Amino acid sequence: MPGELGPAIFLSPHYDDVVLSCGGTVAALVAAGCPPLMVTIFGGETPEELVGDFARWKHRRWGYESADAVLAVRRDEDAVAAAILGCRTRWLGYFDAIYRGERYAADGDLFGRLKGVEAGLIPLIADEILSLPEWAAGTTVYVPLAIGGHVDHQITFAAGRLLAARGITVFAYEDCPYAIHSPGGIALRLASLHGQVGPETLVAIEKTLDRRIAAIAAYTTQVPVIFHFTADMPGAIATHARRIGGALGAAERYWPVLETRSTGA
Repeated sequence: MPGELGPAIFLSPHYDDVVLSCGGTVAALVAAGCPPLMVTIFGGETPEELVGDFARWKHRRWGYESADAVLAVRRDEDAVAAAILGCRTRWLGYFDAIYRGERYAADGDLFGRLKGVEAGLIPLIADEILSLPEWAAGTTVYVPLAIGGHVDHQITFAAGRLLAARGITVFAYEDCPYAIHSPGGIALRLASLHGQVGPETLVAIEKTLDRRIAAIAAYTTQVPVIFHFTADMPGAIATHARRIGGALGAAERYWPVLETRSTGA
């Protein structure tokens, strides 16, 4: 694991991001006797008046008609995935981008520039992480690098930068499956960060790869959508993990978030 074994909190923008990207590391921490906390940031219960046309289209794509139905299923899936990995979960109340008014009304908007009005979410999230009842001295926080540029991933990364600026040890994880189907996005994202993260480090997960894959499969409503580029999700995950791991076998990638004052995404 990056750094020393100890308390760890993995920040997941949505209900599947941590498991998709670093489920092997989570399972390895559990095996080492340090079960981490997996926190979903944008997991709030959404009032029906915030459900616009774009969100309704997303619901139909997933096979559901209401935000309440989606939330119930997503939380059930997340609980099953966490049980497979052996970690704890917590769901925060922030709204997913598709429910934040007309700010993000199409897929292209979700993967574009963060709206300036949302900058205030960054310190709110950072403060809430520090106030969690599970917070302990020496906790390491893991956030998405935001490969692919989803706005909720950008916000979560920026919250990680703010925590790093406050002296917290923070690592950014490689967003999957964005890193699998768009490998050039890693270099683009790293170039955009201008020294905000340090050199990559690998965590060997060959022993926990099968558990990561089993936990990903628990997100039954999401796998067909996010792995639209392949009919073999387990093979895509395993091939990518072993390619980046090389002699280590399967691995997951992390970058230390450096202690800087700027908190832009």
